Order: sequence, then structure tokens, then C-alpha cells
Amino acid sequence: MKLHFVLSSFAVALLSACVGIQNQLPADSAGSAPASAAPVASARLTTPSGQPAGTVNFAPTAGKGVELVADARGLAPGPHGFHVHAQGACAPGSDPTTGRIVDFGAAGGHFDPGGSRNHGRPGDDKAQSHAGELPALQAGADGNARLRYVNHNLSLDRGATSVIGRTVVVHADPDDYTSDPAGNSGARILCGVIEMNAPSMVKGRATLEGSHVFPEGIAIDPRSGTAFVGSSSNGDLFRIERGAAKAELVQVGGAVGRQGAFGMKFDAMGRLWVAGGPNGTLAAVDVGNGTTLAVVKAPQDRPRFLNDLVIAQDGTAYVTDSFQPVIYRMRTTAGAPASLEPWLDLAQTPIRYLPNQINLNGIVASADGRHLLSIQLATGQLWRIDTQSKAVTQVRIDGGELRDGDGLVLTGANELYVVRNAHHELVRVRLSADWSSGRIEQRLTDSRLRYPTTAAVSSGGLMVVNGQLDRQKNPPVLLPFDVVTMELPR
Repeated sequence: MKLHFVLSSFAVALLSACVGIQNQLPADSAGSAPASAAPVASARLTTPSGQPAGTVNFAPTAGKGVELVADARGLAPGPHGFHVHAQGACAPGSDPTTGRIVDFGAAGGHFDPGGSRNHGRPGDDKAQSHAGELPALQAGADGNARLRYVNHNLSLDRGATSVIGRTVVVHADPDDYTSDPAGNSGARILCGVIEMNAPSMVKGRATLEGSHVFPEGIAIDPRSGTAFVGSSSNGDLFRIERGAAKAELVQVGGAVGRQGAFGMKFDAMGRLWVAGGPNGTLAAVDVGNGTTLAVVKAPQDRPRFLNDLVIAQDGTAYVTDSFQPVIYRMRTTAGAPASLEPWLDLAQTPIRYLPNQINLNGIVASADGRHLLSIQLATGQLWRIDTQSKAVTQVRIDGGELRDGDGLVLTGANELYVVRNAHHELVRVRLSADWSSGRIEQRLTDSRLRYPTTAAVSSGGLMVVNGQLDRQKNPPVLLPFDVVTMELPR
């Protein structure tokens, strides 16, 4: 299968340097404008019933900003409010003014990366008004409207001002450019999600409701193919049915002694085991009825961070601690006591834990359970652990570094994916037969990857969790949070 890659910010800048465009042109003069850069992103406008109603294209400019060209149809003659909205969904949702459920309410309010909290006029500085303000769409007697405009407050990169993954919304009434929060522009009648035009590896998306979810872990129930995702911020658990576009809340965290949900795995009895991160806990959940079956605690004598786990074929669970140099072991077979054993003292191995850093993180096991692989996020080192001799050796990697490696996914006996969160990429590594070495074969990225934390293999491809954990002290770059399904290269 052919691999697809999106334009990098460098490529966008290179295009921008070669192009000059003018600020805004009426529809009848657009054809005489200087040639613009080819659009690198677009939104397909639809009505609330899903009928196509035009497009909005986005292109880099010669300077700072983004040129957009809108072509809309099916409008009532006259001016219509037109804005970039903050969230990435064209679905019913709560109106920010009234709280009522309205068409395209899931698109959220106007895009405001400058934090102005003020509705203003197109061209105002983003510190003074919403960056997403746009001129009105002026529809003619035939219901068609065309607009070309340069917004100097927006971008096409991964930064806070990026429009990628957000929405454009057309309103029923004109914008008065004064009234907060939306210029009194009436109902939302057209909407489109802004996507990169380059062919995407992302073939599916499921959203998670909530502005503070910050999802981290994922596990797929082998019995049903249903995916379960955990919140790092409060421990909530969500269910994503096969092909579903939205996750459902299964269990609220916190009250059951789980304030965070990180690594997750199913055991042979269908129980979902969830690592609790800084709580130093491992919890077993019945996903059928959403009850907690057991909560197991690591020693509480020092700060712990139970980050990820793997359950080997014989039912043994191995758990990484990112703060303390130890790997825990626990039996998950029927009748086995639920207790964590400090199985391997890593201080007696070549692994050197860095203080105040995330150390061992993702972990996987070979099919026979003889070997484990774990990634040290802070250093990018990949370690092989012999479960019989407890020997630890570094895996020699050719082809580049794996620093900020978070989750690990095996898609074959010797094919490993490393999820590099801060680099918004997945790295495909071909391992040697004995896992003593590996070679980086591909680095896969996409505009829809936003600080991915981990992934799991599903029937549709690789389900990747967009954690946005780099935004935990700031508003998320893009809402709603989501899990995207990427096709696996062959």
C-alpha cells in the first residue's frame, strides 16, 4: 500500500515564499487576481442534513497568514456571517450563548487562540478579537457566494493558530462585528471540517466528549473488537464500538480509586487492567457493567508512576514504573491473588533512570513470553528484557533516534511501532529475530496526529490516541479529543 505524507511546516513555508496574494477580492474580480499558492487544506461545506453546499480552500501566503477562498451555494440572497470555529466537529451541540442543542453546535465558539474573549472585525489583532473572524459571505440572487480573503491571524502548521482540524461555519444572518460572542449572526446553516488536501493515512476518527479528558491509554477487547480509552486527567473510561464516530463513557474515575488511566490491557478472563499512573495503582474493570473488580497498589514508600503494562501469553502481567527503577509482575490467571511483586530491580541493570523524567514507558511481550521490550522515553533507548534470566540489554537501533517514545505496538513477530508523542509521529521498526537489534524503516506522520500517546491494532488499522498531553497546563489545541484510525502500510 502506498504511504501518504502531509506537507511539513517547512514545505508550507517554502510554498509561501514563492507566492504573493492580495487581501480580499469580490467574486467578480477574483479571476484577475495574481496567481495564489495551491491550496493545501480545504473544508467541504454541508447543510445540517448532510447535503453538499460548497467548499472553502486554504493556502499559504507570501507573508504571515492564510488565504482562504470560499465558494458556497444554496444561501438566501444577502450577507451571511462567516467564521472559523474552534472545535473539529460538524454535529449538533450546545450553543455557547443559550446552552441549547443546535445544528453544528459541536463546532464550538469562534476560534480565539489569542485568548481575547472578544468578538471583533476581520483583520483585528488576535489579542484584541477572535482570530477566526472573516468577512461576510455575500450571496447573490442565485444563492451563490464567493470570497477570497487573507487572514493574518491564522496558520497551516501545528501551532496554536493552526486551522487544521477546526471548522468553518456559515450563519443565517449578517455579522454585526460587535455583539459577543458571535456577532448576532443567527443560526449555523453550513459547516465544514478543515482537512489537509494531501492524502491522509487517517481513515477513521472517534471523538471523546469533554474539554479536560486528555486521553492516554487504549486497549481493544479481543472478544468484541471494541476499543476502550482512558483519561489521564481523571481516570474516566470510554468505549468506542467498531466504526463508531463517538466514544461512550463507561466508568467515571476518581471514585473508584483511579484518578488517572494510562496503560490498559485485557486478560484472558475479559477483565480490563488499567495502570493508574501517579496513583501507583493497577485496577481491574468489568467493562460489561462498568464496575471495578480490584485495585492493587504498588508500595507507597516513594513516588510511583505505573505507566504501562503487558500481559504475556501465560497470564503474567508486567508493569513499568516511570519514576522508580523497577518492573512489577502480577499473575492475572483465575484464582491468582491480586498483588504486585517488585519483580526486577532495574538499578542492577544497564538501565539508568533519569531524575524528574519519564523513564520506562511502553512495554510489549514476545508471543512466547520469553522477551519484553520497553522504551525509555527520556533517552529514546529501547531495552530487551529476558523474562527467564532477567538479563537486560539495549536494542541497537539503526536509522535514527526514538527519544520521546511513548507507546509500543507489535503488529507482527518482528515489526514494532513506536509512538513518539512530542514529534507527532509513529516509527516503524524492523526487529531482528532475537530482538537484539532493529532498523527504522519508516517514520509516519499526518496532520491529524496531535501528541499521540499510544496505539492498538484493530480490524480497521492502527487506532492512535491523540493525547495532547503537552497542553495539560493550557487549553487543548483542538477539541474534541479524538482517537484516529490509520491504515497500516504493507
